[in-house]
Amino acid sequence: MVKPFFSGTIAVLALMSMPLLAKDAPAPPAPPPELAQLAFFEGTWNCTGKTFANPMGPEHATVATVHGAKAVGGMWTHVTYDENKTAANPMPFHAGVYMGYDVAKKIFVENCVDTFGGYCTQTGGGWNGDTMKFEGTSNGTGKPAGVRDTFTRKGANQVTHTGEMQGDDKQWIKTDEEACHKGK
Repeated sequence: MVKPFFSGTIAVLALMSMPLLAKDAPAPPAPPPELAQLAFFEGTWNCTGKTFANPMGPEHATVATVHGAKAVGGMWTHVTYDENKTAANPMPFHAGVYMGYDVAKKIFVENCVDTFGGYCTQTGGGWNGDTMKFEGTSNGTGKPAGVRDTFTRKGANQVTHTGEMQGDDKQWIKTDEEACHKGK
């Protein structure tokens, strides 16, 4: 059995050494220049669109607010997607997304979580003209599924988003589509 004095001494020594460790620790790296491509998603966006019929529910109209901001020391862009509850959409979808850049692999990454317990991991090559795609795997429905998010710029303050999922037959089907406008 550890005596209280001994465990208290260890805690005090650990706390005393923390400033030394922090002082001697290397500075975090600067955000890579590729992250500038994600600045487009910063700000508040108002979106309208639809979720297409799928195993989780019927087709319905959506209205959502999206907010994007630099996060975690500027190394990530954090995007939240929050649908409004309406008669047509009694169980609104909410998601949190982190977008970043893997310097070693030279690829953009996107990780997400949602209100239904799902999560995804995707990668993409950045903007190709006015289109940016992320593709990967989604989990949370009992088995992994291929997913893809495609963003198409329609000017400095407009973007469309198309979500897709692979069925058991590996064919891509649209799950949702939104038109978003940056504004208050």
